[in-house]
Formats: sequence, C-alpha cells, structure tokens
Amino acid sequence: MLEMMNSTECNSVSMLTNQKETCPTVEDYFSAEDYEWLVNLAGYGSEDKNTDIYIPFVNDNTLAAMCISLANLLVYEQSVQKFEELLEYDEAETYRMFADPTFTKLVMMGLQYGVTCGNGACANYLGALYYMGEVVDQDYLKAKELYELAEKKGIVQAIINLGYIYEYGRTGERDLQKAFNQYAKAVALTASSEALYKMGDMYSRAQVVEKDLFAAYIMYEKSLSVAKNLPQQAQPAIRIAKLIASNENVQYGIPYDLMRALELYQLAERGLRIDIAQGQLYYTKRLKEALEGQEYVRCLLDNNHQLL
Repeated sequence: MLEMMNSTECNSVSMLTNQKETCPTVEDYFSAEDYEWLVNLAGYGSEDKNTDIYIPFVNDNTLAAMCISLANLLVYEQSVQKFEELLEYDEAETYRMFADPTFTKLVMMGLQYGVTCGNGACANYLGALYYMGEVVDQDYLKAKELYELAEKKGIVQAIINLGYIYEYGRTGERDLQKAFNQYAKAVALTASSEALYKMGDMYSRAQVVEKDLFAAYIMYEKSLSVAKNLPQQAQPAIRIAKLIASNENVQYGIPYDLMRALELYQLAERGLRIDIAQGQLYYTKRLKEALEGQEYVRCLLDNNHQLL
C-alpha cells in the first residue's frame, strides 16, 4: 500500500471542503520539497538536471517516459485534465506501473491536486483507487465522497460507481433503489454499456423492479452494441449467452440460438482475460462461467439440440 509523504497527505474530506474557486498553482499547492521533486522529474534527461536520485526506474523506458510526461503536465502545463487522460490512455500499462513507488507517488500527488482544483475526472479516478484498495488502503467512505464530487462535475462513470456503493452496501446498508436510480440516471445521460447491463441485471433479478427477462435481454443487447472494446463487451456478452442458450426463455420472447451463445461465451472469455491481466482478479469466477458455458453449449450442439 502507498505511504504518502507528509506534504501530500490529505483525506477526501479535506480535499472536498478545501476546494478553491481558482485552482492554486502547482508551486503554491505543494511543499517546496515536493515541488522541487516534480521539477526535477519533469526535467529528467536534460543537461542541467541531475535526477538519478529521483528516478529509480531508468531501465524501464516506458515507465520513465510516462513519469516525465505526467510531471511535465503538472509543472509546465498545470493541466490536471490532460494528466488524468494520460493515465487512462492505456489502462493495462498504467496498472503495471503502479508497482513503482515513484509513479504511484506522482499519480497520487497529481490526482489530489486535481481534486483540490475541482476536477471531476481526477476525483473519480482517485475514488476508484480507494474503492479497489490495491494502490492505497481501501476506504469506501473516501471513495463515495470522491464519486459524489465527480458526479456533481458531470462524470457519468462516477454515477455508475455510486450505484455499486449502494448496490453492495459498501458504506452501510444495501440500498437497491438508490443503486437502480444511479444506473437509470447514467443510461438517461449517455449510452453507457456498463449502466445498461447493470440495469438489465436489476430486471433479470427482480431487484426493485418486477422481473422481466425480455427487458433484461434488450438492455444486454443494447449494452453489447455500444461497448467500445473487448473488456466492455465481455459483461453483456456472457449475460446474453446465458439467456439464448436456454430454450425455456423462448416464452419470454428471447431467441434460442446456441451458435451465437457459443460465440458470445468466447467473446466474453477474451474480454475477461484482458480484465484479469489488468489486475481485476475478481473476474476469475466470471471467466470460469464463460469457459463452462462454452462446454455446455458445445455439448448441446453435439447432441443436436439445435440445427446448425
């Protein structure tokens, strides 16, 4: 877990209550020691900088380039928006880099500065770090407060993330109605693949709303159609596959299609393997379901349960 330096220590409550109307300069915000650290990091490799003491990862060019770029965005551009966008550019690489203490310190400094400046994307990103508990100590209350700030700034992902807080009772009792409201709000605001399949789950499980498998199926299909990459496709794909692999669901208006079910289980497997490689180990169980689903559907096809 990350152990923050004194000058950058702050909890989410202080970050939220101490926001200023105008964003302080990086030099004013950080201590003299930390500002010097950032300047040296931003200038690593230039002739007038001797930064070996600050860069323990000189043999990792990708990591070094990322740290230098992030530091430059803070020191010279003072752009917390670009800082956060660069973190999200390649999530797999970013996850790998969190193993390095210099990178982790830099990211936490930048995100905390971004939250102080009222940047919603930074608040959501930092909230996710507290929610997951892999980079910093897990703290659902801090995550919730940061998600709430990000939601007020119009970050749709924060709306969905708050839905998880309520659905699983991370900060108290489960509140499925509030969770449903968050997912519905996200769907209303934008075509979010994640919010759509979460809404579908509510209908398939009769949570808050009356059970409606056809409505769930339609939402899963819509979720799949707007998903932008394999990891996003994995979640609706495995849900659709389960529904169309059962002829009992025909009565609800859901097609029975074993060949497509097999294809979707395979699609889910690919996306889930990427998720797991990026550290989302909680998807291991879901990957097992995708593999078992393929085996089940192949068995049905081999026994001529559906004409090819």
